[in-house]
Amino acid sequence: MEFICPVALRLPYAVLMMRSLTLLILALLCGQPAWGFLGFGDNPNDMSPQAQTEAARPIYERALRAEEDGNLRRALRNYKRITKKYPAADFAAQSYYNTGVIQYDRRKWKKAFTAFQSILAFHADFPRFNELVEYQFRIALAEARGEGTRFLFVLPFRALNKATQHFEMVVRNAPYSPLAPLALMNVALIHQYKGQTAEAIDALDRLINSYPESLLADDAYLSLAETFATLVQGPLYDQGATREAISYFEDFLILFSENQNAAIAEDGLAEMEDIYARSKLVIGRYYYKYRRWYDAAEIFLNEAITTAPESPAAATAREYLARIEEGRAAREAARADREDSPSRQKEKSFLRRWFDRIIPG
Repeated sequence: MEFICPVALRLPYAVLMMRSLTLLILALLCGQPAWGFLGFGDNPNDMSPQAQTEAARPIYERALRAEEDGNLRRALRNYKRITKKYPAADFAAQSYYNTGVIQYDRRKWKKAFTAFQSILAFHADFPRFNELVEYQFRIALAEARGEGTRFLFVLPFRALNKATQHFEMVVRNAPYSPLAPLALMNVALIHQYKGQTAEAIDALDRLINSYPESLLADDAYLSLAETFATLVQGPLYDQGATREAISYFEDFLILFSENQNAAIAEDGLAEMEDIYARSKLVIGRYYYKYRRWYDAAEIFLNEAITTAPESPAAATAREYLARIEEGRAAREAARADREDSPSRQKEKSFLRRWFDRIIPG
């Protein structure tokens, strides 16, 4: 079905054509860049880097003078004009840098980080790479501490989500920098503070695998073990987290036996081993009491003893093993008594004579 506009029924055909032509011209005008088509000059992006540098030079000089005079807003406007209009100019990277430093001093963390990131993204040959990464790390640290961050421009708060993103950017920008393991540790601490255990484990795991020689490796191992320990719910539940905690506590004690936190790791390991031993005791006791499957019970009870020989669970497991041995000995004695009884001997004699008749000799 074809719809008809009511206005078209009242307007002359020539008027409709003129309006349509006008709309078409306006659409063509809007679809073209303002420069060139409207006579405003050439597109600066089509200019050579040398031409952009010469065009940006007076703007850069005005920005420097404004910055020296303390007129930071005017300086920022001129720096922004250079980076937007003349991105290939020799002054573009330095304009980004000066913008970042000014915004950093003003505690405008987001704008400062964006300016430094623009240099890393578009000007890889900028000579102050380490300084840029250090600025970005300081910005993330300031956001995590709540320095200069305000909710609704009034209430101070810790921008933990933004800090986490910026720490991750530091790791991606400079994976071989000494700041990378520090950034990962801070990411893990933020996630632990927020109760995001899985994310904290991921950050710590990346730290110990990517930077095993870092000075933070010992703290990462211990923190990872303690994080897994927080996931342990007791001997009646799944023991995956318990095994992981035991593994990282053991790795810490092997790799960093002289560490000042070795006693903490030993206590944590003893606690996790006791829980794991009690879980094996629970299973062994189940097979002993409810299934009467003594061989299976022995396997789990022995595992409890092997896991934590000095624990109360191991002592209880030894008691159950002694009962199993006593029961086995009693069953063997009863079986021997039955074999030696006159009725059993008579039964054996009857069966022997019966088989001799069926199979002579």
